[in-house]
Amino acid sequence: MTAEETPIMPRAQLVYGAIVYWITIAAAIICMIGPVISMASVDNNVLNPHYLFAGIFEGKDAATVWQEVGGGFPGGHFYFKNFTMGDGFTQFGLALGCSVAIWALLAAAIAYLLDKIYLYVILSLWVAFLVAVSAIGIVGMH
Repeated sequence: MTAEETPIMPRAQLVYGAIVYWITIAAAIICMIGPVISMASVDNNVLNPHYLFAGIFEGKDAATVWQEVGGGFPGGHFYFKNFTMGDGFTQFGLALGCSVAIWALLAAAIAYLLDKIYLYVILSLWVAFLVAVSAIGIVGMH
């Protein structure tokens, strides 16, 4: 196949792929730094890692561990209030990595808008909305 025969990749797909790639790399780096902060400054955590790991290795369930170590579960997005803490920073990295599709779909929607492919703009925004609603916790499976 020659260069003239090589199909041109649509801009929106390139943008989507680049966003997913780089945000995933950033989230992975954040998730590697967070535990280092947790262990380097044990008192700067929502949950003290020593008691946390002791409770886990004793076979206690999550609700018991949260109650004994942290005074109860602070909510799914506790990292907003505890961003500078080791476990809050790690949780932010996890949330960023899990929400990467939202950011990539929003960027793809802009690229589709610039290319005047309005159906794909609407579909990109719709799927981004669905992912955001589930990530926020409005819709959940129990």
